[in-house]
Amino acid sequence: MKNLFRISVFAIIALNLGGTLFGFAPGWLLFLAAAAALASGFILMSKGFQKATIIFLGLGIAMLAIGRQPFDVWMKSTSSMTNIIAIVAVMQTFTVPIRVGGYDKAIKSWMEGRFKKQSSLFLFMTFTIHILACFLNLGALPVTVGLFETTLKARVSDWRRFYARVSTRGYVLAALWSPGAVNLSLVVQASGLTWSKVFVPGFILACLGMGVSYLVEVLGRHRNEELKAESRDAEVLVDAEAPVGRLPGPEKGAGGGRIIHILIVAGSFVLLAAVLEWLHIGAASGRTVLAGAFIVTCWILSQAKKPGMKEALKAQWLQGTLKVADIAPFFVAMGVFSGALEVSGLLEQAAPFLKAAAGSLGVASIVFIALGIVAGSVIGLHPFITIVLFGKVLALIALPLPPITVALSLAVGGAAAYMITPFAGVIMTISRLIDTKAADVALRWNWRFSLLFLTAGLLYAFGWGALFG
Repeated sequence: MKNLFRISVFAIIALNLGGTLFGFAPGWLLFLAAAAALASGFILMSKGFQKATIIFLGLGIAMLAIGRQPFDVWMKSTSSMTNIIAIVAVMQTFTVPIRVGGYDKAIKSWMEGRFKKQSSLFLFMTFTIHILACFLNLGALPVTVGLFETTLKARVSDWRRFYARVSTRGYVLAALWSPGAVNLSLVVQASGLTWSKVFVPGFILACLGMGVSYLVEVLGRHRNEELKAESRDAEVLVDAEAPVGRLPGPEKGAGGGRIIHILIVAGSFVLLAAVLEWLHIGAASGRTVLAGAFIVTCWILSQAKKPGMKEALKAQWLQGTLKVADIAPFFVAMGVFSGALEVSGLLEQAAPFLKAAAGSLGVASIVFIALGIVAGSVIGLHPFITIVLFGKVLALIALPLPPITVALSLAVGGAAAYMITPFAGVIMTISRLIDTKAADVALRWNWRFSLLFLTAGLLYAFGWGALFG
């Protein structure tokens, strides 16, 4: 079953690229690949994702069957969200050149001896995770744990809390602008905008979010605690920084150059996605897959002669592909449900009520939608689900707001939801990596910033829409 899953994911990527480059409709082939990914990947999923998949697949099948929809609708629904699977799978392959090129070790060596204050370390880690997340997605988290764990254990008394705050915010804020972010892809689909329309305001908001996180968590409430900790551990820092993980020889000073390489890769990815959009090549998600596949292929080819490349590619096929086992069947099921909901007529029947509610609430309705995304995530509804559902609701009501305000509000609600829910993949991944409770990562250590970011982000969304919408 694992081989079938690997083949189905590869087929989804290939068909997505083929459709983007040559403009053909995969149809039957994409349907078969999606069905194979669902059937073979289900047993590989975590229990939480299995339950969600069963629920939405069952609801979707029931609506399609009751409505006696033709098989073409079944086929289209099943493959409607395979673009998200392709994006996540392609982004995972960026771990190959990072490990083969020794970027993780070089950056770790370069980092040692620098950032002697927790404040500067907090900002550097947030930015590093943010940049890596824009093309590595969840793969950025295990990479950065390897980079920072030794240093944090030596310098920070509660290193798990420190890493949880940094990684959650650095990772989630990338979903406001990165073309490889699943959250942003769903927001773009829901709002009807292109990625380039959301990129600039999303990037500015992400930078502001990192700055606010820095000020609140380091210079604000924890300022006195930080100064005491640094004073108490001043002598330990000198000895703890030197011997651990330092690379000998010329690699010792190579980390700065490797950081520049990673920034170039991230910038090239964003630039290529923008160029493809400007040239109107394929759909938005297809451009992201094409840009990611092209950049990672070039990066791999540039290091093809380095030792360990064959082993890394084999490991990516055998192990890396399976890392999308939670996502792939889930989005096939979500596609079935979403497609069935569109043709069921239920939304049309609810349209008068929704329009009346929107009319009474006015522009405040978008605030309630963002709050609904956050509230739903706390009780177990994944932000993916609520963004898709609210996106369909927004398509039926005419809000007196610029589309960019709607898109940014959905993105802000989704980002805040990811930070505060113990059920999000990023929170569960972080909790497993640092061996702590998911509820601690989300609710204890991030709820204040999450609510602050939600409030500030919604104000920003309305302000940006008023000025530039």
